Amino acid sequence: MADEKFQVIVIGAGLAGIAAAYRLAEAGKEVMLVDRGEYPGAKNVSGGRIYTYALKKLMPETWQHAPLEREIKREIMMMMTDADSMMIDTTFASPKAQSFSVLRSSFDAWLASQAEEAGAMLIPGTTVDGLLIRDQKVCGIQTGGETIEADLVIDAEGVNAWVAERAGLRPKVAVNDIAVGVKCVFKLSETSINERFNVSSGEGAAMLCAGDCTQGISGGAFFYTNRESISTGIVADTSSLKASGLSLTDMLERYLRHPAIARYLSGAELIEYSAHLIPEGGFQSLPPLYADGFLIAGDAAGFVINRGFTVRGMDYALMSGIAAAETAIEAIDADDFSKEKLKIYQDKLKPTVLKDLKTLKHAHDYIAHSKYLFTAYPQLATDLMSRLYTADGTPSKSVISMARQMMKDDKVPLFHVLKDAFKGSRSL
Repeated sequence: MADEKFQVIVIGAGLAGIAAAYRLAEAGKEVMLVDRGEYPGAKNVSGGRIYTYALKKLMPETWQHAPLEREIKREIMMMMTDADSMMIDTTFASPKAQSFSVLRSSFDAWLASQAEEAGAMLIPGTTVDGLLIRDQKVCGIQTGGETIEADLVIDAEGVNAWVAERAGLRPKVAVNDIAVGVKCVFKLSETSINERFNVSSGEGAAMLCAGDCTQGISGGAFFYTNRESISTGIVADTSSLKASGLSLTDMLERYLRHPAIARYLSGAELIEYSAHLIPEGGFQSLPPLYADGFLIAGDAAGFVINRGFTVRGMDYALMSGIAAAETAIEAIDADDFSKEKLKIYQDKLKPTVLKDLKTLKHAHDYIAHSKYLFTAYPQLATDLMSRLYTADGTPSKSVISMARQMMKDDKVPLFHVLKDAFKGSRSL
């Protein structure tokens, strides 16, 4: 293999990398996809939801054969205190934009098989030690003492993009721009899931939680129903977690025991536990996306947005993989792999991924630094609902009077609430 040369080498068999390899192979280009995992999906972790518009763009004819779990028809937002909870529950008969729960181990393996069938060469269990660079141009990779040359390298190795960092093509990710997540998958029968979430077979629910699930620090919890399992876990801002001195493992156990969560998991069997770093810096933290002979995509580029009520990364990974492949195809046809030619990659991302990241460029800062968002506001919300439903013979008060009194009792200034509401509506 050391004597071979490929038109494109893709590092990382996550969604961005596989999408790029699939689209390149379909176009008849010579592409090798390398991944350090034993098989695609072995090391890939996500909360568990994919928006299918990107999958349809990648493979319009075959996407429906993908091993997706349940179509999300029920959206739940939960505010939690240590004992109580308040939910905003929305059910859609026909969502305008389809999304499905997904298990990455099976989904990524299937997607990689489609890339192989199209003609991509998949080499799992391979660690890339570094990039081959000549005259400031990326010309291939170094792995296991071998050098494999390529006209173009697409880096889709994930948030820990060490290969790009070592080559000086991406700065080290700042701690402030990273969140850490822990995830559990619990086995539960299809019948039990249908009954507990009031859904039919093939239909599912997604729930995002804030408040006591992270013990007041910046972050939240997620909950997705699969066909015969439930994916749930916690995501916490790394800086906030470090400053708090709390244990993420203890936080997860506490969350799983919460009355509002435990009732869904009663009798379920834990079958998987994983952890993952998540890039949340947004538009301001994006690295250079192209260099001579080099493109970067997916989590390695930081293409993730957390708005609190939705978390998106998988669709952006697929879209960036498609854009990277289309750029590579044009470069191959022109026999030009210069930085000037590869700039079209960024142009292809501007109407979709980059536009969203720019629109929501303040989302991470708002979520991470709003003083009361994960402490006082969940408490106020649950207390207000409790009082609204209480009839104990005392004189009734208007909702606004109750809310004002509660803010006064909890020492939350009305001005601060209004400021957060205004800033949140603009940032999110």
